[in-house]
Amino acid sequence: MVAVLRWIVGAIVAVALVVLIAAFFPSENDQSRGPAQVVGMTAPGLTVPLVSGGSLDLATLRGHDVLLNLWASWCGPCRREMPALEKLARGQTGRLIVVAVDQGEAPSTAALFAKRFGVTFPVAADEEQRLGTQLHLAGMPSSFFIDKSGVIRDAVDGEMTYDAMLSKAQRIENM
Repeated sequence: MVAVLRWIVGAIVAVALVVLIAAFFPSENDQSRGPAQVVGMTAPGLTVPLVSGGSLDLATLRGHDVLLNLWASWCGPCRREMPALEKLARGQTGRLIVVAVDQGEAPSTAALFAKRFGVTFPVAADEEQRLGTQLHLAGMPSSFFIDKSGVIRDAVDGEMTYDAMLSKAQRIENM
């Protein structure tokens, strides 16, 4: 009986050790790294409906530096970040295009959110979350800094301050 108990305890310790190693030392092929794994890739050319009417083909943004922000109205960090996005969009007019794409909600929900927060930059709704899937969205908000050639140069999973946004936007402008 004592030998069986030692074997069970040894097996539990071995499994726990393997789990801890896997958690803290992900492999190079780890597909759970979120948005950062798309850095260096060309941004998707999806068409998404704008909440103001019409649609936006993301491929038409080539030739401009872009901050593409994925969010949802229920997301607390998204609500806190939206005023900083608005400030950046107003301050970088002509240098940076800010686009926010709601994930998983109806255009009417995204439109009410944009109106409530006084958003003046383009806001779209991706009810099927196709964009989030292609960009390996791990959480919201997530932001993608795209250069003039359409290459994703930086990705941030989580809320950013205005200063962080501005710094990253200026970095892609100088590329």
